[in-house]
Amino acid sequence: MSRKLKSMDSRRRTWRFLWPAALVFLLVLASSAAVLRGGRLRDTDLARLGSLEAATSIAETYTQDGSADIDDKSVVGWGVYTPDGTLIASWGSAPDRLNTAQSGNVVETRLLGGILRTVRPMMVLGIAGSPAKHVGSGAGAGGGMRRLVLVDWDIKASAGNEAGRIAGVAGLSLTALLMLILQQRAAIRLAVYRRDEERKARLVQLGMAARTLTHEIRNPLGIIKVQTALLKKTLGPEAAEGLEMVDGEVNRLSTLTERVREWLADPAGKPETLNAAEEITNLIARLSWEVTFVKPEETVTLKMDRSLFATTMENLIRNAVESQEGIPGASPPAVLMESDAHSVRLSVLDHGGGLPGGEKERLFDPFFTTKTQGSGVGLALSKQAVEAAGGTLTLNNRKEGGACALIILPREQS
Repeated sequence: MSRKLKSMDSRRRTWRFLWPAALVFLLVLASSAAVLRGGRLRDTDLARLGSLEAATSIAETYTQDGSADIDDKSVVGWGVYTPDGTLIASWGSAPDRLNTAQSGNVVETRLLGGILRTVRPMMVLGIAGSPAKHVGSGAGAGGGMRRLVLVDWDIKASAGNEAGRIAGVAGLSLTALLMLILQQRAAIRLAVYRRDEERKARLVQLGMAARTLTHEIRNPLGIIKVQTALLKKTLGPEAAEGLEMVDGEVNRLSTLTERVREWLADPAGKPETLNAAEEITNLIARLSWEVTFVKPEETVTLKMDRSLFATTMENLIRNAVESQEGIPGASPPAVLMESDAHSVRLSVLDHGGGLPGGEKERLFDPFFTTKTQGSGVGLALSKQAVEAAGGTLTLNNRKEGGACALIILPREQS
């Protein structure tokens, strides 16, 4: 399966886990909007009922001296008018005149600030009540005369649970959003876990196949090598060149099988305390390549199998050297060692063409290689050994050009 198809399959699996949470989130938002709308409609209905009761109270308690008994805090203004809109008495926010004469219908207007203004035609009886501002003559105001009663009702004042509704809706929305985020994280982790499990299963199968092949190849290689040596003695110098080619290929195949055997062995090996700078210095002295080594003055120790540490560093240095072959004037690869109280950082820097685009994630896969003569085992073996020692190995391109192989290992406390 190609990487593109794998990516599409991973996205489909992730979406399969995400869509229920997304649906719940949308349902919660819709329900929250419905709750708020329903609450506001209910507040408006209560305001209408309250203004009707207030208008009835005004009609029943209004007296000719311009007073009415209204003690509801939601009423911010009231007025009594003649059928043609002339003001008889008012209090609070009531206007001095109604713009349009009202005769038989209830007129409802929503003002700014959540105020509901209602004008109702009613029979004003003229019973004494509390003081109010009297405007104009009270003549004809009592005795059951037909009048227009205006009431300004503060909807917010009567909607005492509005803040609670908003808080509840906000809580539901945040809960749904949190569920969506947690579901998404869980889906991503599950996808990563499944991908890792699939990769591990492939590696197990690959290991079993490699172990069998290694065992089956080593014996014939030994026989070929012995027979090649006998042929050199028997055939003489005229066959030496061809036999040297055979011998070289046999050695290359032997090296490959040895690498595979190391990869299949215990990745931790036999850990021991190592002087990191001393081990790297000795390794570079044995190699035939020119390598710059920058190290701290203090002694830095770490715990790792000595042979595996040397093999890992040699693999990374070899890759650095080979990456800049054919580049004229390139500086030698460098090994930079840094440390703090808890860790040791080993950077192998080269001045080559950098990591191949689109293949970075596969560079640590066993038997994957971008080289014509590479085995694809070196980086896999190095990463396995470093992780077994409690560290990490990463590959990245450098801004200055080339690549950096970075090893971070726990520092051994002296």
